[in-house]
Amino acid sequence: MKGRTFRAYSDESGIFNHRYQTIAVISGPETILTQLRSNLQGILSQNQVNELKFALIRTHRPIIEAAQAFSRCIVEMLTQTRALRADIITWDTQDSRHAIPGRNSVANLERMYYKVLTHAARQWNQLEWSFHPDKNSQVHWSEIADFLNRTRLSKHMANAPLLFDSQQPDQTMEFTSVEPLDSLQEPLIQLADLLAGMARFMREEGHQCIQWLDSWGNRDQLALPNFLNDNCAIEETIRTKQNRFLLIGEFNARCKRYKLGVSLRDRRCFWTPNPSNAMNFWNYEPQHDYDRAPQRMN
Repeated sequence: MKGRTFRAYSDESGIFNHRYQTIAVISGPETILTQLRSNLQGILSQNQVNELKFALIRTHRPIIEAAQAFSRCIVEMLTQTRALRADIITWDTQDSRHAIPGRNSVANLERMYYKVLTHAARQWNQLEWSFHPDKNSQVHWSEIADFLNRTRLSKHMANAPLLFDSQQPDQTMEFTSVEPLDSLQEPLIQLADLLAGMARFMREEGHQCIQWLDSWGNRDQLALPNFLNDNCAIEETIRTKQNRFLLIGEFNARCKRYKLGVSLRDRRCFWTPNPSNAMNFWNYEPQHDYDRAPQRMN
């Protein structure tokens, strides 16, 4: 597929102040992404929403409806075009890889970007890329692009050099353009934010979310515990959670309807057993005893 440039757009959730942290990458050929962008922009305009972020999904009806429409749009386009991917990687900062003294969180974020972008490129079997992350990220993009551009497209063999090796094999990836963009101006980054936020939220609130969704048939049981109508702050917090639970429930049902291979209930979080699927929720786990996050230099 040499000579055909694909694009990838990304955003993050929970960096660096949450236990669970997530990157979402939307990728595909430019023509399909242009169509997706147009559809998303139409949703924003219809709901009179300037920017959609998962963190903004609280009680404001237009934002909630825009988020629901975004989630419908990506699932339907993934199914109809079969020319899009959404790869969402989440990691636990308290697992054996990350719970180490002096962890370099920025360098680790860069490693996670490397993992998810490499995976997407290999699933597409695509060499040439233009990459557009949210400009607010703290990643050193020139470094991650250099790592990517020294990585062969085919997977490493068992005895191949380790990650970030200096050799330059044939058929290496070519991230020829890395241009951070303002999410306010790019609906595809807003979509990445939404997916990343849902993935991280389920790692944090998955048990309670499943309980709430299971009680959906009995409206008397839908209120979360300690609902105090005379406390506006608590009431809004509960309504915010309920609105997010409902969004996740609808998204999960739509993934099931279109047979995208996304699981929710087994692990009480989003995950995709087959990482080749176009909607790929990847809950990263340490691969071996030596899989450690990078540490700060003293």
